Amino acid sequence: MFQKILKGIAIFALFIGLLIGGLELWFYKNQEEIFVKVKAAVNEEINGSLEIEDFRFRPFQDGFGFNFTLYNVVLRDSLYNQHKTDLLNAKLIHVALDFASFYKGVIRLQNLVIQDGDATLFVRKDGYTNLSLFGAKKTKSKKKGGKGEQLINKLGRIHLYNFGFHFADSTTGKKFGAVFRDVTNRVSHSDSSWNANINGPIFFEGLTFKPEKGGFLIKQETFANLSLSYNQREKHLFIRPSSQLRVASQDLIDIKGLFDLSEKPAHFNLGFGAREIEVSNALKLLPKKIAGTLDSVGVKTKVDARVNVEGIFSHEPPAVHVTFETDTFQYQLPIGMLRNMKAKGVYTNQGDKTKPPGLLNTQVNVPGVKGLFETLPFNFDLKIDNITDPIAVIRGKVKADSATVSGLLDPKRYVVRSGEAYIQIHYDGSLRNFYNPKTDQFNGKLVGRVLIDGLAVDYVPRAVHISKINGDVFFDEKDFLMPRLNMNDGHNAMYINGGITNLIPYLFGSPRILKASVDMNIPDWKMNWMEVFVGKRTPSQKKSKKKVKLSDLLDNVIDQMEIDARLQSKHMVYHNFSADNMKGSLSVKNNIVALNNFSMNAFGGGVKISGSIHNPYSAEPPRVQIKGNISNADVHSVFYSFNNFGQKAVTHLNLKGKLNTEFNFSTNLKNDATIIPKSMKGEVKLDLERAQVNNFEPFLKMKKLIFKNRNLENVRFAPIRNDLILNGEEIIIKPMEIESNVMTLFLDGVYSFGNKTDMSIEIPFRNLSRRDSTYQLNPNDPKNKKGSRIYLRAVDEKGQVNIKLAFRKKKQDSGEEKDENEEDKKEEKIKN
Repeated sequence: MFQKILKGIAIFALFIGLLIGGLELWFYKNQEEIFVKVKAAVNEEINGSLEIEDFRFRPFQDGFGFNFTLYNVVLRDSLYNQHKTDLLNAKLIHVALDFASFYKGVIRLQNLVIQDGDATLFVRKDGYTNLSLFGAKKTKSKKKGGKGEQLINKLGRIHLYNFGFHFADSTTGKKFGAVFRDVTNRVSHSDSSWNANINGPIFFEGLTFKPEKGGFLIKQETFANLSLSYNQREKHLFIRPSSQLRVASQDLIDIKGLFDLSEKPAHFNLGFGAREIEVSNALKLLPKKIAGTLDSVGVKTKVDARVNVEGIFSHEPPAVHVTFETDTFQYQLPIGMLRNMKAKGVYTNQGDKTKPPGLLNTQVNVPGVKGLFETLPFNFDLKIDNITDPIAVIRGKVKADSATVSGLLDPKRYVVRSGEAYIQIHYDGSLRNFYNPKTDQFNGKLVGRVLIDGLAVDYVPRAVHISKINGDVFFDEKDFLMPRLNMNDGHNAMYINGGITNLIPYLFGSPRILKASVDMNIPDWKMNWMEVFVGKRTPSQKKSKKKVKLSDLLDNVIDQMEIDARLQSKHMVYHNFSADNMKGSLSVKNNIVALNNFSMNAFGGGVKISGSIHNPYSAEPPRVQIKGNISNADVHSVFYSFNNFGQKAVTHLNLKGKLNTEFNFSTNLKNDATIIPKSMKGEVKLDLERAQVNNFEPFLKMKKLIFKNRNLENVRFAPIRNDLILNGEEIIIKPMEIESNVMTLFLDGVYSFGNKTDMSIEIPFRNLSRRDSTYQLNPNDPKNKKGSRIYLRAVDEKGQVNIKLAFRKKKQDSGEEKDENEEDKKEEKIKN
């Protein structure tokens, strides 16, 4: 492939040579004609096409000489219509030929500038490469090939400006991508080799040898100072040891290497070195898999490192060998500090030379690690044969009783009253760093079990008392699994199974979200959680520093954990509310409890609700938002369950009927979970069938004015359907017809849970016809909308809703307030 690249460069140089040969004709003929002929000649030499939009001869641009500028140059292979990928696409290519050499019969490119373009080389899975563009097209082309290859030695200064280069080999998965921001390459030649010095900023998109392992230099801005040489006889490409790469963090990376292109597949050996580079900066330059392995050191410090990568261009991963020595560092554990640690060691991904390189063949040796745990000195050797089965092993058992656990905690926040816990731990992995904050992984394999027997714990800030905690908890480096965990909150027996994700990494500082996912069964639930959640927290006075550290850790876990719970209960009671077969899911996040798809049997019908409860634990009050629907419910039970919605005018004692409704309701709460009425907002789609109102005080008062001989003590209604709007303590009732066995009336206005009730009631004179027990309810009868009417008003007077006679319907326009006042005076006289 490299020979084809050289041949491509040679053909391009041949094209330049032919162009120069035609310069003398340019003085006599039109340059456009020469341009067309030369382009056609090049197209004859390649298996593809060369397109150049424009061409200009600029003899004085880079000093006096033969200088040319080509615009919008596109080079494509013969199968372009299949893959739609240009081999070369450049907006501008400028060529300057050495004037003195030209008159000596030698063609030398003094300067080559390629600007705003991209070169893409690829090998497809079927083995086809777009470098076949430079394959022999005719027999005579092969004869010119030898002479063309010699022209590669005529290159001088090459300047790449905003020029991208990409290579992808689909047969091996290897790929390379870079953008040369403003790079200069000076080329010198000898009999059998050429040397190049590359200098300038380069953006590396990545250098990948094995896709599943990741690539080197992924999305890295660098400044290159590289010295290359190529031996044409041996076909060896060298990166000289003086080469350096300055990365975005301003660290210098020494580079050296050899690419042996005489063999197929080609062999390579690369070396990288850095001094006092931050570990976090160094890991950014490496593939994720390798970075994760090296990061088993697990520290934030500076390190001297030498990396050697050796392999072949094939499917096999390269061998990686790293030597490193850290500066002194410290590491904060949740329960204390590791101080003054220093490590010097070796990493290789081919610990067993008889086996191929890879993660399973990884070996890390770090002898003589020294440091302090708080003030306790330690010194140990660390050896890890591979990252899936480390040699370093921790096995342990811990028996903790209530006294020993309470001694570690702040008693103003946590009190362990009784019980025991037995803990078994088996850990295989790094002894120096359990968790790698850069890769956000636990560096090892952790398995364990906690057996809890009769534990009782009080969480003081929220007045939570949990007792009779029994069960098994299994854990690894990521998850806690609870196949059986039972407890009691003082009122309810709870049966839990589920798990907590990311708990161990979170304890070591992982930014990942801490989540619990559980199934909870509370057979007979006396619901007391609302008061706990919306209540105020009790501030605690912190004492012992060690105790505070552990208690802070637990507080943080409780506050930051997101919970997804699926609840079910055969029977649930909350004050007057009672439900059976309750099930649904809730989530807890950022002090918000979200209720999702709860369903239950209640009020003699079915209920479905969703919503949220938010307690900001600040000066702002808690707020609840609920939406849902009630189907085929006993309206008497609905009013009783919700304590008649905090009002006394219409109570469960007055009502009967079947309620179907959709609702959307929100309100602020006090810390005792009672409603703040003025904060209420909501909408209700009311559908009430077979409704009855019995012994309703306003109806009995109405009877004193009109319909004195009718049965207003027991009123049956046709289906009532309307949309109601709740705003604070007021329900806005849109105009609606109410058909009953006693009368037909039209109603609208405001009904208030406070003292602002003001409703208009219109009764058609047709109601004067007596309605006996044989009367058939006939809602929306057009006859009821015609003729004269009696107008009444239901208004709040000193906490009582009174109904009085009006001469006309209540006017809504505030501009007519004067007329209303006069009308009110007339009404008062009639009442008296």
